[in-house]
Amino acid sequence: MTNADAGPFAIFRRHEFGLLAAVIGVALLTLVLDTQHNYWFRPGSSAVDLTRTASQLGLISLGAAIVIISGGIDLSVGAVIAFSGTICASILLLLAPEQMLTNQPLPHGVIAAAIGGAILSGVMIGSLHAWLITIVGLPPFIATLGTLVGLRSLARAICEAVTLEVQGGTSTQINVSDATFRSLAHWSFTAILLGVTTLLLAGLLGKTVIGRHLYALGGNEQAARLSGIRTDNLKWLAYCLSAVLASIAGVIAVAEQSVATPQTLGVNAELNAIAAAVVGGCSLQGGVGTMTGTVLGALFLRVAIDGVAKIIKTGADVYQGLIVGVLVVCAVTLTKSSDQSRIARKLLSGRLGLVTILNLTLLAATLMALIGGKLLAGSVQLETSWLAGLTGLSALGLMLILRSNLAGGPRRMLLIVWAVATVVVSIGLDRAYPGWQRSAAVSQIQQLGGKVSQNDDGLIVDLAGTQATSSDVLRLFPRLKFFPAVAELRLSGTQVDDSLVGQRGGSFPAVKKVDVTGAKMTDGGRMKLKRAVPGAAVIP
Repeated sequence: MTNADAGPFAIFRRHEFGLLAAVIGVALLTLVLDTQHNYWFRPGSSAVDLTRTASQLGLISLGAAIVIISGGIDLSVGAVIAFSGTICASILLLLAPEQMLTNQPLPHGVIAAAIGGAILSGVMIGSLHAWLITIVGLPPFIATLGTLVGLRSLARAICEAVTLEVQGGTSTQINVSDATFRSLAHWSFTAILLGVTTLLLAGLLGKTVIGRHLYALGGNEQAARLSGIRTDNLKWLAYCLSAVLASIAGVIAVAEQSVATPQTLGVNAELNAIAAAVVGGCSLQGGVGTMTGTVLGALFLRVAIDGVAKIIKTGADVYQGLIVGVLVVCAVTLTKSSDQSRIARKLLSGRLGLVTILNLTLLAATLMALIGGKLLAGSVQLETSWLAGLTGLSALGLMLILRSNLAGGPRRMLLIVWAVATVVVSIGLDRAYPGWQRSAAVSQIQQLGGKVSQNDDGLIVDLAGTQATSSDVLRLFPRLKFFPAVAELRLSGTQVDDSLVGQRGGSFPAVKKVDVTGAKMTDGGRMKLKRAVPGAAVIP
């Protein structure tokens, strides 16, 4: 992808089509796996949430993309969001202290001045970056890393100084409740702002001399300089655009949260912005990328993160960083070469390739073990350990095929066989698994000296009079869930004690009657048992 791909209508390029297809695919997968089917039953609210989050990420991603295309990197985006947002709120508090402290409407002029101050701070920060890189000679990584560390601390110091001056006491946050200011975070405004910004920057890159020079700068800075291009001015423009867009995002963040908190605003935003740009097709080596691709990259990241949140629900934020990291690594790997079969053989060749295959196999199995059960809950009957093993073997087979030296035709045929075999084996195991578990449960009961019978209400598990312990019964429970119904669980005269319930009451299968007469269970244990199996008759 060169500067020829960078016009306003670059969405029709192959990479952008692929991203759009990926967005639709992830959305459809979420629709199927989400037990609440939010995308189907609440399409409006889901679309608004996605538009709001993707628009905010898209703004800062455009700035990050401009810098990456020019051959640089900007690690300060999150800190700039925090600093500019704090500057905006501080100006509001200084110019209209009475209205701010009493939650009265703010004059529009004051709001405009605050927004202007925040944007001006972005210009100053971008200029500082350009000076450190072009005049002082610092690498972009070091220059922006310094402001990443320093700006957030400076923002907090400013916040405390301003609140001390106006309120008479220091505070690490400034509340902003004005309705007009908060409307800046409305999803429709941010979406329009992103659309206009994208068109303007796409036009800049694809239709102007400055845009062609930015691509040339990122492709080969020395050649660009020898060609008479004023590279220092271009770097100033790139870093200023990035900082200004981050400043605008800072104002929107304060408007959305109704508070400026320098210690939390924009945390990890720089990583997400770079990730969206890279997924959108920007090369970290510079000289490659489009604005439409970057926006689609931001949308793809947000759809993927939102999909995981809707499928996993509780604790989904734990996996957000993992998702972003995996997508970035995959995107960078796939953009290294247009010949994917050749790069696959190269990446997996040699002894280090074998170690990499082992690493990726373990990673695939581990990911399935961690989130597979949550993603596929209700859709499959296999337990997590089986899913992890199946995923690991499938990934191993795929990578061995990619490592092979087979020609294009045989390789494609082998990949088709691998795909079909994976689907057939997965479906076959999933259908056979319940029968295996039922047989294993019957065998386990018989080994304990018990009996299994059936009546009109369901299965009767009779361990009465055996030496079965709580541990034996607990190991049996996971397999009982594969029976249509469990009518009775007879544990009279066994060695079962209060540890049967303990902290694992939730592991009990659905059962209609439990007999613990003569077992070693206390009255307190029986009370816990009744709570563990509500609706069941507990005897005695």
